[in-house]
Amino acid sequence: MDLNTTKNPGSVKKSISILLFMLLVSFVDTLFGQYNAGKFGAKGDGKTLDTRPIQTAIDKASLNGGGVVEIPTGTFLIGTLILKDNVELHLQPGAVLLGSPYYKDFTEITHKFDSRSNGLYAKYFMVFAEDAKNIAITGSGIINGNGLKHFQEDDPQNQRPFMVRLVNCENVTLRDVHLLESANWTLHLLGCRDVNVDGVVIENGVDANRDGLDIDCCQRVMVSNSNFSTGDDAIVLKASNDVLCQDIAITNCLIRTRASAIKMGTESNGGFKNITISNCIIKDLPRHAGIELMTVDGGVMQNILIENIIMENVATPIFIRVGIRARPYMTGQYVSRIDDVKDIVLNNISALNAKLPSSIMGLHNKKIKNVTITNYTVRNTETQKPLPYNKVPFEEFSYPMALMFENLPAFGLYCRNVEELHLNNVLMYSPVDEIRPALTFDRVVALDMFSVKASVDAQTTPMVYFRNVKNISAAFCRSIGINNALFAAEENSCENLNFTNNFVQTNQKEIVNVTRLIDESLFEDFKTDLKYSVDEGESYKGLLSQDININPLKFSIDITKRGSLQLCLLILNDTVVPGKVIVKYEGITQEFMINWNEWGWAPITLLKDYPIDQKVGFEIIADNQKTKLKIAKAYLRYQDVKKTD
Repeated sequence: MDLNTTKNPGSVKKSISILLFMLLVSFVDTLFGQYNAGKFGAKGDGKTLDTRPIQTAIDKASLNGGGVVEIPTGTFLIGTLILKDNVELHLQPGAVLLGSPYYKDFTEITHKFDSRSNGLYAKYFMVFAEDAKNIAITGSGIINGNGLKHFQEDDPQNQRPFMVRLVNCENVTLRDVHLLESANWTLHLLGCRDVNVDGVVIENGVDANRDGLDIDCCQRVMVSNSNFSTGDDAIVLKASNDVLCQDIAITNCLIRTRASAIKMGTESNGGFKNITISNCIIKDLPRHAGIELMTVDGGVMQNILIENIIMENVATPIFIRVGIRARPYMTGQYVSRIDDVKDIVLNNISALNAKLPSSIMGLHNKKIKNVTITNYTVRNTETQKPLPYNKVPFEEFSYPMALMFENLPAFGLYCRNVEELHLNNVLMYSPVDEIRPALTFDRVVALDMFSVKASVDAQTTPMVYFRNVKNISAAFCRSIGINNALFAAEENSCENLNFTNNFVQTNQKEIVNVTRLIDESLFEDFKTDLKYSVDEGESYKGLLSQDININPLKFSIDITKRGSLQLCLLILNDTVVPGKVIVKYEGITQEFMINWNEWGWAPITLLKDYPIDQKVGFEIIADNQKTKLKIAKAYLRYQDVKKTD
């Protein structure tokens, strides 16, 4: 500006007036809590790094008690932004926050909130907040992670920036924004409370561990009216420390993904409670499941309601699983119990063009309890050559996902180790030339089937196959098409089968008995060379065992494996009183709750690693003489605690 008043005094007055007007507008905006990033120096040209001016606007708004930081039309290149108390980041139409392609532009962050994901999964973030209250990201603009071009192939995973991670925050709102092409997980809510996600669009083009929405150790979260199109999992519930993920509602969402649509439990230390999922459409899942409910790290799963779900072109409609991976969430910590999975209701679910059967898979020593499936229709498109009924693997320690079980001996629903299972108004259509039964039940106690109908293609294949079951009731069931029998039961393995008012067609029997198949070894489905087996004592439920209430078990193992190890005890409690097994070795004491009366593994991650070959002595004792703990085997297995999910 030319300040030479002798040359152009009118110009000077005009310039001063403009300057005063701009200052006045800025003052008024600030007075009413409006902070335009452009007025703080953000260029929005897609080339200039605009992190600092936008952060300055956020800091100013928070310092003044709160306000709205406006991102105007333009492309604003950023590294890490830190949201603060009482600040709303609002993206106007045409506004784009674009992630920088350079790691140096991001702030490396390790947050205070304990979580397995802290540092292992990511240390860089585009938008981050911890311990913040009353924060929001809104508007119809776009946050683009630049992930497809710059970060897809990088390894390890924590080099790739998350788009948004909010940690231990309260009163959080995300509304209407578009989150595109994150380099890592897109929106991670960790330990947050009172969150509303509404009208959000999340799109990630390819799979590179780039989840859509992760709800982790959170309470009181509502997700509604949102659209997901992802290469990796679309909506994931996690409990990556010992805090419950609870009181979560997901409704009115459209989901298209090449991984799992709605999943909980790949990290499940804290567990899940009070979850509702409703009124969602799920499409185009080539390999994974529409609904996956899993807990494998000791946490509880209870009070789950899923209803009014439409699926099309999904690999597996429903997968419910309890496992015993028992992976700790941090160094110096271990899982010390296996909690219950129970009280799950699925209602009004329709699946078109499903490839694989749904399944419900518990453990011998920890059955999934009280599952109700009502008004469920599925049409399958692919058939498989099934495994024999007695050779379905257990995979108890494996990473949980539906496709871990291939060639199941049922095309519609396979259930094993379930107690109190209720099927009402279920309809299943088989693919052409299907030779499997529609439903198979193994080690199921207390099953009610009411109005279950399924098509049959093979004359000699029953509609339903039973083995090792007890207390079964079936009423108003019928086959679509005629085969030899509605039901088949392995002889001498099924107790108390009750059939009433089933529709038996001409030349069709209601039930036939078939030869019992002896199970192969039940407890050898993980490989290890570090084994100890009880070699003297009493035989109990088919295994030689020692009562450690009477005589503590002492043994030594030559440890030759490196890294994190689990001591897996094949153990049971022959009383109704819960008890703990105590493990002592090299001055360390660990314990595990044993509240089951069937043989099963108690996996105890050792608190010590062994960098060189070493013989280690163990002592296994019971902590309560009112219990009756019996042990048969003690195996050591390597556990990959660095694997990311």
